[in-house]
Amino acid sequence: MEKNADFDYTKVPHDYAHCFNHECPRRDECLRHLAGQNIPKDVQTVRCFSPSAWPADAAKCAYYRTTKKVSLAWGVTNITLGILPHLAVAIRHDVRHLWPHTTYARIRHLERPITPDKQREIERIFAYYAPGSHPKYNYMTEEYDF
Repeated sequence: MEKNADFDYTKVPHDYAHCFNHECPRRDECLRHLAGQNIPKDVQTVRCFSPSAWPADAAKCAYYRTTKKVSLAWGVTNITLGILPHLAVAIRHDVRHLWPHTTYARIRHLERPITPDKQREIERIFAYYAPGSHPKYNYMTEEYDF
């Protein structure tokens, strides 16, 4: 796998483990290998897996992460737009309690996305209070799931 011009290395978490197993048959579909191939020249050190951690059977690699992007939701300021006010209050209350206070604040300020798992939980809250309604996030992005 060669460098990917569309890969934004700044989104790779600081402590994310990279993989440099160039013999792995799954390397072209592994996010850890993709990160390892796209390290900018100004990055001097990274966390990586020791060759002794590479499994003999790549299909059983516990460290494998797919390069398939996920849909991330951003913002909850308009999440109940179009919902009756008395239902919106209950929905916002339940959504607010999906995270600790500081995490929720970061989500409200668009500093942190809402993961697909949490999006499903929010959909369940909407289905309970307002069947047929769906959350209205500020915006959506497609990104790698580090």
